[in-house]
Amino acid sequence: MDRLSVIISVQQDEKTIQRLLYQVGRLSPKETILVIHGSKDRSIDIILNNSSCASTCYIYPFPLGEELWRSVGAKEATGDVWLFLQAGEVIAAEDMLPFIQACYQGVDIALRKRQTMNGSWTVSLARAYVNSLFEKERLGTSSMSDLPYAMTQRASVEIGVDQLFVPPLAQAIALRKGLRVEAVHLLTGTVRGIRASRERERTCLGDHLEAVAYWTEQHRDGH
Repeated sequence: MDRLSVIISVQQDEKTIQRLLYQVGRLSPKETILVIHGSKDRSIDIILNNSSCASTCYIYPFPLGEELWRSVGAKEATGDVWLFLQAGEVIAAEDMLPFIQACYQGVDIALRKRQTMNGSWTVSLARAYVNSLFEKERLGTSSMSDLPYAMTQRASVEIGVDQLFVPPLAQAIALRKGLRVEAVHLLTGTVRGIRASRERERTCLGDHLEAVAYWTEQHRDGH
């Protein structure tokens, strides 16, 4: 995994960050990039005293939201494959491997498999609708909104790292450009990336509307 970049969002995660870093260290990545934003607990102290894996930290005193940290971390990544994680969810190294291996084996974006009715019904329909616009019904409701996911550095060039701020739009661009997007691994437990609040649901639906608008524009122009 000497060409692997692991990018992690850290907020109020003092209870889980050490265990997650231990699992990441088992992968022996080229680099671990931690984007710490709006953290008011002991997360930073725990990270600085951690010996499981070497890491580079970018610290922001304010929250960057659910997705902006992805673009921040991606701009610093130098590996061939990038794995995105959230520090609030401890995932075993064995469960990270399928995403990474898929990218090394030709997949451009390796998504987390999702139970169709997991989470908001409205958001699930929006996810499935965007995938169907690009004739990728096999993806079901799998989305770059969910973590973890992995992608190649080549895919980031095609999409643009700034677009990672709106995951459904980034996924739409990837699909329109013919990148290989696959749902590769089902994890048990709560899916992080879509939090159960009305505000978050509205934001997520807005993100999917951006993806639909992108498809409409491309379709109208005959691309």
